Amino acid sequence: MTEYGPPRYLSKSHSSCPAARLDGTRVMVEGSSHSLNRVLLCYLSLFFFCGSGTSRLLARQSTEVPPALAADELSRRLEAAMEARKAGELGAIGLASEKLIALGLVDMAKLRLDAKAYEEAAKLCRESLEFEDTPETRVELAIVSLYAKKPAEAVEQSSLAAERDPRNALAWNIKGEALLRQEDYAGAAAALSNSLELKQDAESVYALGIAHLGIGEKQKAAGDFSQLLALTGEHGWSLVLVGRAYREAGMIAEAESEFGSALRLDPRTPEGHYYLALTLLQSNAWNPTPEVKSHLHEELKLNSRHFFANYLLGFFATNERNYDEADRYLQLAAKLNPALPEVWLYLGLNAHDRGANRLAETYFRKAIALATNDIPTEHLSIRKAYFGLGRILLSTGRKAESDKLFQKARELQREEQAEGQRRMASENAKSGAGVAGGSVPYIPEADSRNSVATASRQGLNGGEEARTVSRKASDSQSPAGKGEEHLRAILGSSFNDLATAEALQEKYDLAFRHYREAERWDSRIPNLQRNLGLAAFFVGKPAEAIRLLARVVTEEPGDAHARVVLALAYFAAEDFAKTAQTISPIADRALQDPQLGFAWAKSLAETGNKRGAAHALETMEKADSRLSVESLIQFGRLWSELREIARAAQSFRRILLVDPANADAKFALGIALMSLSKQSEAADLFLSVLVDHPDHVEARYQLGRALLQSGNFPEAIRNLEEVTRLQPARLSVHLDLEAAYRKAGRAAEADRERVLCGALKNRRRPAREHELKASPI
Repeated sequence: MTEYGPPRYLSKSHSSCPAARLDGTRVMVEGSSHSLNRVLLCYLSLFFFCGSGTSRLLARQSTEVPPALAADELSRRLEAAMEARKAGELGAIGLASEKLIALGLVDMAKLRLDAKAYEEAAKLCRESLEFEDTPETRVELAIVSLYAKKPAEAVEQSSLAAERDPRNALAWNIKGEALLRQEDYAGAAAALSNSLELKQDAESVYALGIAHLGIGEKQKAAGDFSQLLALTGEHGWSLVLVGRAYREAGMIAEAESEFGSALRLDPRTPEGHYYLALTLLQSNAWNPTPEVKSHLHEELKLNSRHFFANYLLGFFATNERNYDEADRYLQLAAKLNPALPEVWLYLGLNAHDRGANRLAETYFRKAIALATNDIPTEHLSIRKAYFGLGRILLSTGRKAESDKLFQKARELQREEQAEGQRRMASENAKSGAGVAGGSVPYIPEADSRNSVATASRQGLNGGEEARTVSRKASDSQSPAGKGEEHLRAILGSSFNDLATAEALQEKYDLAFRHYREAERWDSRIPNLQRNLGLAAFFVGKPAEAIRLLARVVTEEPGDAHARVVLALAYFAAEDFAKTAQTISPIADRALQDPQLGFAWAKSLAETGNKRGAAHALETMEKADSRLSVESLIQFGRLWSELREIARAAQSFRRILLVDPANADAKFALGIALMSLSKQSEAADLFLSVLVDHPDHVEARYQLGRALLQSGNFPEAIRNLEEVTRLQPARLSVHLDLEAAYRKAGRAAEADRERVLCGALKNRRRPAREHELKASPI
């Protein structure tokens, strides 16, 4: 790295865009903030506004967005963003883009929620909140959290939404649902009552009934369920919902009555036979009676792909060692829900009991892997898979692994026993009946907990339709019809416009980040890679700028603007060969601009073309008699590196003509004069620097050297002694001080310095040898 640092920022440039024809190109060195602020507004308008995605999107919208959505909020925000861009007001562009991004991210979150990608949906909601914090987005995040089985997070987000907008019925509804999940029935009842005061809907009425059951207010619950049936009509599916609420509250008799009523009203009620079978199974201490099995078979007649009916019948057949029948049901269950570990556990147990150990090992390993990736405490029965797999491994000589499996099986068994005791106490408290009897199968919670919307839809289509995630309330509209591709295009273009506005306001870090987001959503945006490369350069990421702009220049060799930035990025990365190669096609332009020209001259010098470097410097000096101080400093130092000391001194003198107090120029000129054997003039310059900067150690050292060479030994000694006090381990100072003592006839002090120099040399030698050993040959 050169001591003066490479140039960083571009200034002006020629443009192929009619709206911006500018002359010249400048690069400002670090610290030239005033010039940088002035030039970037011109330069960035050229680079960043050569093509925006928003206008392209609006033009495409009539063909890509369904007509029914033309007047929706997303379309309105898209039109507002386009109007802001037409007006050209940066603040308005940024604000409109942020609003469009916020809504687009929420709509994308809804799509991810529908795909059950809960973590991604939550992340998108949180990103949206960074741009626009609204109660509606908080509610959406609460809904996502509810589906992701994070009720505490759902309570937090819905509470924030309700505080911001107390009349948001959906916020109260979701809060109530989340509190139900936490078994805070009193809190849930209060939240749901607030929701119903604002808006009467079946979901909230039903959830309130569950809350009232939870706090033991059965009469109020019965009234809630009567209101539910009044709102939805008395159908088989609505009676099944009521039965489910009673069953989960441990009111088995009431549940059986509701399920029986549903089937009498409509024998083909979806899931009616299944839930009646489950309730009968629970009331019979989990022993599968012929009536239980009969209802499960009836459910399969209505829907042969009913997961739970197949799963339970397979479970029963496994316990009865009816392996062929068990495998038939369980194989279908595995196809319907391959993520449930218990299905693979029972398939593994069947295979093991039949002596098919290789197949059993496969099933057991799959069950264990799935349970490990899920919530372990929900799959305690998987201990049987650990035990079964351990036995197989032990029988085949894999004792070390089997011991670990047996240990894990014992740990899970202890947890299962504790959970069994807790469940027994809970069941006794609810219904007065214990759970002793048959084996209790693991039955996962459904994705949509007793949802009125889901039950209604299944009732209308007979239950055959695939079960999809339904939203907790109709207020939260899914972006149906807005395809993911369209949303990606909107987000990409909006982030691109936002980044552009930020760059023009000199918010480069934000601009770079948001260009990255634009690339994440739609990498096909015209000029995006170019914009991103330029932003990367402005935030001090030359390697990233090189990666992006090298491709741009390869594809468009005539793009002089991108070529300039790419060259400067190479220069910042000290890749001088690439810098020279990149600037070469625009050498004439470089020679018209001192800073770009300096990057070229310096690179030529570093790559061995010293004659070319000298020619470039000379040409630029002749072309511009009003070079800036920064340029003259750079030119002078490069002349020194080229061993053209007189030319270097000339550059530094030009600085002092316009800025007599410039300490850097005085010091650099002093160094040059020392090389020209003009020690007296050099000493005067170093003294002048020390007058204004008494702590300038290097100026004091060079003053000592100049005085030593001009024969003023006492003053030389005084200054060199001061430097050794400040930098006692600097070998060159001690060597000069030894010479000064000896020439002044102070032999004892000279000998002392000689010893010190020897010690410093010996101390440096091992470090140097270590560096050589560590260096590659």
